[in-house]
Amino acid sequence: MRNFYIFLLLFIIGYSYQGLAQDSNKPKLVVGVIIDQMGFDQLYKYHDRYGETGFKRLIRDGFNFKNANVNYIPSETAPGHASIYTGTTPAYHGIIGNSWYDRDLGNYVGNVIDSNEKIVGSINENPNGTSPKNLAATTITDELRLRSKFKSKVISVSIKDRAAILPGGKSANAAYWFDWESSPGYFVSSSFYMKKVPKWVSKFNELGKSNIYLNHSWNTLYPLSTYTASSPDNNKYEPSLGGKSSPTFPYDFKTMREKYVKSGLEYQLLLVSPGGNSLLTEFAIAAIENEELGMDEYPDILNVSYSITDVIGHTFGPQSVEMEDIYLRLDKNLGELFATLDSKVGKDDYLLFLTSDHAAIPVVSYLRDNKLDGDIARIVEYNNQLKSFLEAKYGAGSWIDNFDGDQVYLNKNTVDEKKLVLPVIQQEVADFLMTQKGVYLALTAHELQTKTYEEGLRKTIQNGYHPKRSGDVLISYNSGTILNPDPQMVVERVKGTVHGSGYSYDTHVPLLWMGSGIPKGESVRSVNPIDITPSLAMFLNLQLPSAVQGKPLSELFD
Repeated sequence: MRNFYIFLLLFIIGYSYQGLAQDSNKPKLVVGVIIDQMGFDQLYKYHDRYGETGFKRLIRDGFNFKNANVNYIPSETAPGHASIYTGTTPAYHGIIGNSWYDRDLGNYVGNVIDSNEKIVGSINENPNGTSPKNLAATTITDELRLRSKFKSKVISVSIKDRAAILPGGKSANAAYWFDWESSPGYFVSSSFYMKKVPKWVSKFNELGKSNIYLNHSWNTLYPLSTYTASSPDNNKYEPSLGGKSSPTFPYDFKTMREKYVKSGLEYQLLLVSPGGNSLLTEFAIAAIENEELGMDEYPDILNVSYSITDVIGHTFGPQSVEMEDIYLRLDKNLGELFATLDSKVGKDDYLLFLTSDHAAIPVVSYLRDNKLDGDIARIVEYNNQLKSFLEAKYGAGSWIDNFDGDQVYLNKNTVDEKKLVLPVIQQEVADFLMTQKGVYLALTAHELQTKTYEEGLRKTIQNGYHPKRSGDVLISYNSGTILNPDPQMVVERVKGTVHGSGYSYDTHVPLLWMGSGIPKGESVRSVNPIDITPSLAMFLNLQLPSAVQGKPLSELFD
């Protein structure tokens, strides 16, 4: 009888340990697809030109949340990726920008830069080590790894380091990104994850695909005359690249790279090429196959973040033929990825979502020319006037540590030396900035810590405020206003786009689901990308990540 109870106890312990693995109703693989700088409009702007296997398949066979908005400022890449996978905002996960000012260091810090780690897999030594150390909340990927006793795999891939590292959390098996600084353009990782890249990654790099893509010319996929959703190919809102006389097709990368090779920047050209998306798709497919994702009893997660759309937007703007062609080609890349998942994992065995980290404003010179609001925030002018204001009122001193346009960091030593009250000075600064042309709202750190805002820009600013990393005053500008560090820049000369605000042109993004357990349909209910992670937790029966603010998307569970 004693042996029977021992056997029963061991059976119960073993059954509990295997619980996640034996739940046959859950997807074998979760795939997150993030398309950098994809506004919701781009899902439909080119809809009639998409094929049946990519974006249209998501709309046709999946569930489409048509009113999804980023709910914090700044709407940027690093905060976006971190928010999607933590299910919370920068106020909690701490990634308050692509970089931010560090008072202790007296300088900016990168969101994933880590001098204690090294890049692995690169031919040339790269001094900038990376890791997710700055992430201050757990991710859904962390929770899956923890629950499975680290038997579930988490692989994250992108062209950008931050877009690969942050979704993986701190327990990912690997994050890989494209190192355009190393010849000949390899996918690399960090010593945070491994001592050296796996053999399959080395073999992929040795195929020289980066070099192959750069030896091709980029011409439009279809006849140029059919790109009627875009502005003319040659227009004043786009810069010319690589010595070209005009911003027009074709782009002969084989010739253009010769101008960059001496500076070691030739592989940077892949960031403005559809070859960058194709390269990442091939690498993601290689990861599925070689890591055998979704092919055992433990559910896995794969993040694929496409970055080329963001670089094209910044360079040419959303009105460009280049942007339209990138999306038409990306649509085919998605079809290839979906087909691989169908065949390798099984149509009913994977769950996929597609969204974006942020959208972007149309080129402001284009807006102005079409009688819409478009302006530039005069950061240098604001900074100088603010210094003069504080010195006139409180005397000479080093009053401002840093002013980047979005935030003012006061010199707290000066405030203390003058025996002033910090919240009072913060409010003085905010009130002064509110008198400046183009400034819509300025909120103090004291207000953001002591008040609760329920809606509007005040709420999105508060969601982006982190008490240990943010400044003393946070600023939002009028709709249609962009930040530009060049004090001589005028609206008429602006080319390409930017993002970062709390306005819908920067926040309205696609959010689509497809696959295991997903009903067909659509919703216009207001939702946020931070709702993705708690929804995944419900699908996988996982503990919610540590700082979740999002809510499960109930339409997926009806």
